Amino acid sequence: MAGTDAAAPNFIAGYSPVTADFNGYIQAPFTFLTTKVVFRAQLQGGMSLAAGFNHVTYDTILEDPYGGWSSGAGTWTCPAGCSGWYSVTMSAWTNSPGNSADLIEAVLYLNGANYTETTADWGVNGHATGTSGSVPVALFGGSDAISGYIYSSTAVGVPATNGQYPTIEAVWISL
Repeated sequence: MAGTDAAAPNFIAGYSPVTADFNGYIQAPFTFLTTKVVFRAQLQGGMSLAAGFNHVTYDTILEDPYGGWSSGAGTWTCPAGCSGWYSVTMSAWTNSPGNSADLIEAVLYLNGANYTETTADWGVNGHATGTSGSVPVALFGGSDAISGYIYSSTAVGVPATNGQYPTIEAVWISL
C-alpha cells in the first residue's frame, strides 16, 4: 500500500458514497496513521571506520512498508504522500579503540548534508562504545532523503554482534 495524505471527503449532490469511497475516506488514512514505523534498518555485517565521518550503508532492512530505501545510495527517501514530522532514532557502536579513548557520534544527514548529531559518547580505553539518540525532523514526501553516519575520532571497526548493530529508525509523528 502506498502512503497517502488524508483527503477531505467530497460529497457530490445526487451521488451516494459507496463502500470503496468509505475505504478512501476512513480505512486508508487510518491505516497510514496506525502504521507509524516507516523505516527501520541495521548494519549487521560490520564495517571499518576511518577517523571522521563514515557513511553507514545499512545491510538489513527490518521495516520499510512504503519502499523508500535505496541500497545503492544508502539513503531512505520519505515516500510521496507521507510528508510530516518524523522522529529519527539512531544508534552507533564501535569496537574497542585499543590504546586510546574514542569519541563516537551518530549523525543524521538530510539530503546529503550534515543535519544534526543525534547523540555522542566517549568510549573507555579497551571497551566497545555505544550511543543512541533521537531527533525530530520535518520531511517532505518524495524529495527529502535521510542517511546515517558514524563519526569516530579514531580508526576503529563496527561490531557485528547482536545488540551492538548500528541502527536507524524513522517514525512518522504528525503532519
